[in-house]
Amino acid sequence: MPLSPPSSAPPYFRPYLGVIYDMDGTLVDSRLDFSRMRHVVIELAGRSGVPPGELHPTMSIPHLLGYARDRLQQLGLPPGVYLRLEAEANHRLDELELEALERVTLVPDALEHLRRMRESGYRLGILTRSSEGFTRGALKKEGLLELFDRIRTRSDSGPAKPDPESLRILLSDMGVPRERAVYVGDMPADLECASGAGVDFIAFVAEGGSAAAREEELRRKGARRLAHGIAELHREITGRALREPPPTGASR
Repeated sequence: MPLSPPSSAPPYFRPYLGVIYDMDGTLVDSRLDFSRMRHVVIELAGRSGVPPGELHPTMSIPHLLGYARDRLQQLGLPPGVYLRLEAEANHRLDELELEALERVTLVPDALEHLRRMRESGYRLGILTRSSEGFTRGALKKEGLLELFDRIRTRSDSGPAKPDPESLRILLSDMGVPRERAVYVGDMPADLECASGAGVDFIAFVAEGGSAAAREEELRRKGARRLAHGIAELHREITGRALREPPPTGASR
């Protein structure tokens, strides 16, 4: 059962220009085997010199890689060891993602929401830890690809999510000031990224067996605005019902 929002949460709607979305768990359900992906990273890190038992499959992939980088440096190994680990890990993760591409499904109402947002003049972007090939493949498969102005993935040069700089770069590419942007995601890492970049954040909590636990975790990490489903998200961003026609001649 969804928790009631804190009474101190302000009931306002900012005049957003740009909306950035996480992809998996927010717009699509990728059915990725994240447990297998984490074990792959742990195995590769062990081969690179991280002592056994220091990495655990409950850690996120960015955390696993970050820990491995710092630990290898502490052990006095040359930087090239981690760079090879990172490259091999990303290659294996790319393969596992592409294997899951045919299993991708669309989150209910996501297509209608995005079309409404485009009709209303919002600039739309994607910021994801997924690879370029998987991201574009998943969005194209579900008819979403052409609705976005910019996409940033872990395959792009420079920092990747949850580094806040990845969000700043994307907003700059889109010509959207951070004070007129909002980031929508379903994980604490998304909240961390938005907070670090000084960007508004809306936590998306999809229905399912883990929804209550995910919501509790996001609130504990500091999320103040939550949306339970796409229709609620649409109203949270725009102040309008999803199936309410956009204003005539809308321009942002």
